[in-house]
Amino acid sequence: MNRTRIEWTCYSWNPITGCLHGCWYCYARKLAQRFPKVFPHGFEPTFYPERLKEPWEVKKPSKIFVCSIADLFAPWTPVEWRDQVLNSIFNCPVKHTFQLLTKNPENIPPIHFPENIWLGATVSTQEEDWRIDDLIKVDGVRFVSFEPLLGPIHPEISHVDWIIIGKLTGSKKIKLQSWWVKDLLKIARNYGIPVFIKNNVGWPIKIQEFPGR
Repeated sequence: MNRTRIEWTCYSWNPITGCLHGCWYCYARKLAQRFPKVFPHGFEPTFYPERLKEPWEVKKPSKIFVCSIADLFAPWTPVEWRDQVLNSIFNCPVKHTFQLLTKNPENIPPIHFPENIWLGATVSTQEEDWRIDDLIKVDGVRFVSFEPLLGPIHPEISHVDWIIIGKLTGSKKIKLQSWWVKDLLKIARNYGIPVFIKNNVGWPIKIQEFPGR
C-alpha cells in the first residue's frame, strides 16, 4: 500500500492489479508497461493475497482507494478475490474510509455497506450515465467520478452523495471545456451534493468537498 498523489484520497491499496476494460486513456496500463518488474504479469488481472491486511497496519484512520489499478467488480474479477478483499475491509480493526470505484456497479453485492465504505462509478461520457442507475441501487455512500470528463454530461444524480470532476491527462486528444464542468457543478449544487474538482481542471475557485452524511 502506498501514499498517493490522488487528491481525494490518502493511500492506494492494490490487492488486485490489472484490468481488461481496454480504455484508450488508461494511465495504469502505461504504468504496467513502464515497470515490468513491478507488474510481472503485465496488465492481466492478478491477485496478491499477501497484501490483504496492509490497511490493518496503518493505525491512523485514512482514506484508502481500493484497487486503483484494477476493477474489483468487473465481470472477470473472480468472486473469490472480491470476497477476500471485501472481508479484509469489513474486518479491518482501523476505521478507514475505503473508496471503491468501478465501471461495473451492477456487480456490487446487494448488501448494506457501512458509512466508511464509499461505492463509486466512473462516468466519462453521456453514453456511460447508465452506470449511475445501477449505482443508486447500492445501499451505502455512493459517488460518481466524472474523470476523465470527455464531453458534456447531464446526469440524474439526485440520489448520489458525492461527485468528482477531473480532466483527461497524458493526451491532447480531447480538451476539457469549462462549460462541461460548470454544468455538472450546477446540477450538483441544485441537489446539495458535495463536489471535488481536481486541480488538473484548473477551476478558478478551489472546490474540494467530501460527503458528510
